[in-house]
Amino acid sequence: MGKITTAVILISMHMQRPFLYEKKALFLDRDGIIIKMYYDRNFGIIDTPLSVSQIEFVPGIFELLRYAKQLGYLLILISNQPGVGIKKISLKRYNEIKAYISKVLQKHGITLNGQYYCMHHPYASILKYRKECPDRKPSTDLLIKASKDFNIDLKKSWMIGDGIYDIIAGYEAGCKTVLVGNIIEAEYLRILEEKLGNIRPTFLVKNIKEIKTLFAS
Repeated sequence: MGKITTAVILISMHMQRPFLYEKKALFLDRDGIIIKMYYDRNFGIIDTPLSVSQIEFVPGIFELLRYAKQLGYLLILISNQPGVGIKKISLKRYNEIKAYISKVLQKHGITLNGQYYCMHHPYASILKYRKECPDRKPSTDLLIKASKDFNIDLKKSWMIGDGIYDIIAGYEAGCKTVLVGNIIEAEYLRILEEKLGNIRPTFLVKNIKEIKTLFAS
């Protein structure tokens, strides 16, 4: 009887221990970080790729992701993707792009540990996607969900993006942040400063290739 009582006490003590977030992650936006934005020559605008044929991977991204894996980081994609809801892209095309990105990354020896998308938009044309979603960046909800799913310490993690919402979400979640200013010009930086308010990225780089050197910081 004594042995059984001891076992029960030990199990009870184990269950009462606080949950430890031990892992670290590289959180990444998709468009502009993993794949290039697409220049539409017909309309003269830069936009999210709308088909597999428009996809090009950002130079240096494969090397960065492999290096981060070697350092023990989980690779997790966090992205707002309202295209289906606003009828910019079909769900079929959206899933084709998603599958293609994973396939190419795997060919380069890279597997994403998690992919978290918010497909909602407050002005979506399709009703099921129309809402003020708490998952949508700059909210931290998807980062926090990933941290719980994968046992991640957000303070040991990084958020890498090329947009204001990426930096705000990463900052509010407690991550180090890297803003990739694909075009770093005075006017661009002024607008960023205005939109970010008192929030500043931990690092500002010109391109993905510069990020590897930051992990020692």
